[in-house]
Amino acid sequence: MKIKVIGKYGRYAPFNAATNCYLIQSESGKNIVLDLGSGGLSGLQKYIDIKDIDMVIITHLHFDHASDLGVLAYSLGYLGLNKLKVYMPETPEILKECFVTNQFDITYINDKLRFNVDSIDFNFAKSPHPVETYSVIMTEKNKKLVYTSDCSMAGIIKSNTAGANVVIGDSCILQENHKIGAPHISVKELAENVPADCKLYLAHLTFGQENEILKEAKTFHPNAEIVKDFEL
Repeated sequence: MKIKVIGKYGRYAPFNAATNCYLIQSESGKNIVLDLGSGGLSGLQKYIDIKDIDMVIITHLHFDHASDLGVLAYSLGYLGLNKLKVYMPETPEILKECFVTNQFDITYINDKLRFNVDSIDFNFAKSPHPVETYSVIMTEKNKKLVYTSDCSMAGIIKSNTAGANVVIGDSCILQENHKIGAPHISVKELAENVPADCKLYLAHLTFGQENEILKEAKTFHPNAEIVKDFEL
């Protein structure tokens, strides 16, 4: 599979960038969108047309991961396109209702859900966060990629990423700024709890702290770098 980075920021993105959004392309050319935060739909169109999106997976219904899902629904209706398959959590109810539309064929995620797209096997693991959230675990030809999404417990990161060859990890809070009860683990905790021999890509970045985030991560995981396009 090929992974293109559409949005690598959390909370909000700087000019001409986007929050959490990735384009996963399977061996037959299917286009799977993983999270669709602010600016994501515009960024996607640098690579593919809206009509060529085959599926969307939303890890949780916070706006920096899901806001452009509503804009995507508008575009499907305006362009007269068929229903699109969307996987997303069922809660919070008030946010879910924003995205329940005739433009989407929705399947609600749980930690027992599993499906394949070509040779990519998708499954999901709960990730503690203020709203229902899932890490996405993708396996292809004995290689394992884990997108952590947001997580507040280092031990869950360790469990959800066990055996991974590549981890795309939520890395928005430096250790010096981390507080007990924060909705995200620190960069240090992320780096310490993913497999020591994996490739760690730092994502969900805080704008303006990219260099500090990279420095802290590399102190505890030398094979860390800011997320970029790659092939598994």
